[in-house]
Amino acid sequence: MFGLIKDLALLIYWYPLRFCIRFIPLAWIYRLGKIGGHLLFLISKKKRLTLSDEMKHIFPDLNEKSIDAIVRDSFANYCMSELEVLLYPTINKDYIRKYISMEGHDHLEKALSHGSGVLLLQAHFGAFQMVLPILGHCGYVINQISASASLWKSHATSTIQKIALDKKAQYENRLPIKHFPVGNIPRPLFMALRRNEIVGITSDGGAARKTVEVRFLSRTANFPQGVADLALKTGAVIVPVFIITENNLSHRLVFHPPLSQKNNSDPSAEAAAIMQDFADILSEYVRQYPHHYGYTMCLRRMMASSDEHPLFADYESNAR
Repeated sequence: MFGLIKDLALLIYWYPLRFCIRFIPLAWIYRLGKIGGHLLFLISKKKRLTLSDEMKHIFPDLNEKSIDAIVRDSFANYCMSELEVLLYPTINKDYIRKYISMEGHDHLEKALSHGSGVLLLQAHFGAFQMVLPILGHCGYVINQISASASLWKSHATSTIQKIALDKKAQYENRLPIKHFPVGNIPRPLFMALRRNEIVGITSDGGAARKTVEVRFLSRTANFPQGVADLALKTGAVIVPVFIITENNLSHRLVFHPPLSQKNNSDPSAEAAAIMQDFADILSEYVRQYPHHYGYTMCLRRMMASSDEHPLFADYESNAR
């Protein structure tokens, strides 16, 4: 039954909604995301319980009603982020001027002034899919290391889901971004850094070949260390960036000071220290905006059994 509901939602999403969404005010899209999140909360019992359990780890003193509110808002934030994918063709400088604000933008400019390229480091936090398109439309040369939507087709359970992933990949490929698949770093990516371009990467995903243990949200977690290795190898500057969704789908981009190197003689220890700094920053954001990260935590826990590097090391003990 849930599969049929999902397929129907995808048909509506990629056909009538895709064509008319650009004519809908952002305030209405924001409310539509809220409604979608509430419906997801009602029908997705397994995800609701999984996410609720994860939130109790972060906020052990909150009552059930407060936890439910975070879970519901997490589903709403996910729905809003997915709706925004359909807005990709409408993003331009005028859109950015109206709906996007930036804080700490000087950190990005200062990092570029070093001339060795910038690794723009994100998490699967909030509307992270919007960050690189926004910067691309601002005139920056953007490269992205990511898993294309089409690569997830092997996880699809119906033909409609596969078609939907192909449609999403088509939208991604029209953005002012050059895409590189997750895995071995190709030579053109090194050349992009030599040309002092920006390379965007998320470093809390589960597809990494090499991870490092960090303390994250007071738990032991596995974070990909590729971005740290790449910075140490190329001299590129790592700049963390986060996006906060506010009322009516306006956004705030927050750039942080570059992650400093520790001059550790052991490259592995150096990479671990860099990733720990990022985990500390992300922890603070998750505690402040848990609904921006809740859906990610839910998915990572549900995929833990098939994930070579689960996000948290204590999933098995927590399941008992």
